[in-house]
Amino acid sequence: MAKSELSDIEVGMMYFRYADHFSGRILSMCNLSSIIKAIEEKLTKRQLNLFKKDIFGYFLECRSFPFSGVILHNLLLRQVAHEEDSREDQLWFQISEHLILLSIVEWCLVTGLSYGVDTELRNNQTVRRLRNTYFGGVHRKINLKEFDALFKKLKFEAMDDMDALNIALFYFSDRVINARKNHYQINFDWLNEIDDIQYFRNRPWGLLSWEIIYESLDDALFEKDQKFKTTRLKNPDHNIEKYNLYGFTSGVQAWIYEAIGGLPST
Repeated sequence: MAKSELSDIEVGMMYFRYADHFSGRILSMCNLSSIIKAIEEKLTKRQLNLFKKDIFGYFLECRSFPFSGVILHNLLLRQVAHEEDSREDQLWFQISEHLILLSIVEWCLVTGLSYGVDTELRNNQTVRRLRNTYFGGVHRKINLKEFDALFKKLKFEAMDDMDALNIALFYFSDRVINARKNHYQINFDWLNEIDDIQYFRNRPWGLLSWEIIYESLDDALFEKDQKFKTTRLKNPDHNIEKYNLYGFTSGVQAWIYEAIGGLPST
């Protein structure tokens, strides 16, 4: 159960009182810089130019964007309860006397990803072609760490440029937008869908990425304060609570800078 589902917190109040704040260390599953580096190193010049012009191409300029778990942890500690009948998923945070909002609107604005109605893939004639051709067929299991190694071993210079582009687009989407632990299996549905490149391009990636990151952020600190207190009673040297965040956390970092930077000075 996520914090937003708790009913005993008064609307407008933080889930964690200042007295209950604790130190935390976040491990982000999103490795934006390393994924961009791998794409730039493996694709040919022509293939890389195709990627730059496609739906995720502008993210190539973001590889030096630093992730700060300290900033994000302290923001999460300041999450505020809001009305349960909100028409959309929202995250509110208390910064000094100011409230800042993260919803899909802010998310799509800061990430540049599109928001719309998702549809199902209709033409499945080419489904699994890339999987069969380059990744051992439909019955092979491939986790994220294994796919990293496979991606780096592919001979892109001998590959059809559109196949190379499609593989790189899938690699970016599954390792950045859908970031999770290395032992998880790759998203085979997305790999199959990218055979229909127009369908893949037209999917509402803002919505898809928001659903992933919202769930991760909203649930990140649920009962972590109690866990911290219990562990510290057993071990007085315990002074930091470690936890993971999934999804496109680099986008959250960008939103934090935009949102806090736009607050009036006090």
